[in-house]
Amino acid sequence: MAILSYFTLVSLAIEVGLWYADFTVGGASNLSLLIDTGSGDIVVNPGIYVPGTTSENLNIIFENTYGTTSKDGTGSATIVGNLYSDEVTFGGLTATQIVGSANGTSPLEKSGIAGFSGQRFNQFPASSNATPFFQSLCDQKKVSECRFGLALSDDGTGTQILGELDTSLYTGDLVVAPILENWVLLGDLVVGGEIQETDMPIELDSGTATIVGPIHAVSAIFNATGIQGVLRSTSEGDLLTGYFLCDKPPTVGFNFPSKTNASLAAKDISSTISKKSSTFNIPLNAWAAVDNGNNNCTAVLSGQNYEAHPGLWVIGQPFFQGLYIDHNLENGTVGFATLKGANPGSMATPTPTPTPTPTASTPTPTGGAIVNRQSAWAMLGFAFTLIVVTM
Repeated sequence: MAILSYFTLVSLAIEVGLWYADFTVGGASNLSLLIDTGSGDIVVNPGIYVPGTTSENLNIIFENTYGTTSKDGTGSATIVGNLYSDEVTFGGLTATQIVGSANGTSPLEKSGIAGFSGQRFNQFPASSNATPFFQSLCDQKKVSECRFGLALSDDGTGTQILGELDTSLYTGDLVVAPILENWVLLGDLVVGGEIQETDMPIELDSGTATIVGPIHAVSAIFNATGIQGVLRSTSEGDLLTGYFLCDKPPTVGFNFPSKTNASLAAKDISSTISKKSSTFNIPLNAWAAVDNGNNNCTAVLSGQNYEAHPGLWVIGQPFFQGLYIDHNLENGTVGFATLKGANPGSMATPTPTPTPTPTASTPTPTGGAIVNRQSAWAMLGFAFTLIVVTM
């Protein structure tokens, strides 16, 4: 079958640090929706939805709860509304989709949110038979391959690729790791070039502004790198915040695939998983979440325990900078590579040798910020380009 490739540019309005792309939902066009790999539904804010020619009111009420809604990676919010079946267009691709129209008030900025989570993952009631938008594009044969890529550089520009792997955007080989579910996979924690913890569950969430890990692990990182940690209680549980000298960011990264997965793949010649792990560091210029002045910065890494998901890490846009991240729904994998011209802080490095994990006390949390495995929208500050490949 011949594949027709074309490119569509989608402009982004960047306000209050949020990353949006243009969608048409039903009869409402030019809607700015947040691109979020941590959730699976399309929800538009109150008063925005206009029924299209194919619209059908499903007479179903939805109630979605989103986590990591605050700038520091904490918080949660609930949205209630009505469900419709209608057409959604993004970058020239149109799919019949279940969409939510929020009622009352909504914490979502601008027009709403577009979830790009993995297979069959959404919060809408099961009776709606809803699927995530990109899954709908795949099911309805609107893309040549059921995969999309995010290529976010460290200079404020970015590209999303739908329907193919664009090898022209990155250097070296694509490092491929298997997913557990959605965009959750196993990885290893690397501090100062040495592995400190292995086989950690990590969620890749493009809609989160920070990087959040278990308090005991983050406390150990802070102790090892000279970051001053401050533990405080919040409505969502204990939160560990770090402060460091702005001109001395630490070297911390994640190893993909995990050493265990790489070892298993090495024993299976037919496996598409990479046979050797590589380390991708948090870019040095992404470490400062806030510049407090006098060479004091608030770290983009914080600690919080999610009661429903012990040991979970949620890594957001600071880690994405300088990388091409391929989300392959068909194969159930995620691929990582260094973008051409990327800052060395996000370059892939060889697998380091494991060392003992530093110890740290672990306060008992009183709540969790992730509800129903949703680690949804937060802050992203990127210009955005969309590349689409269709059949």
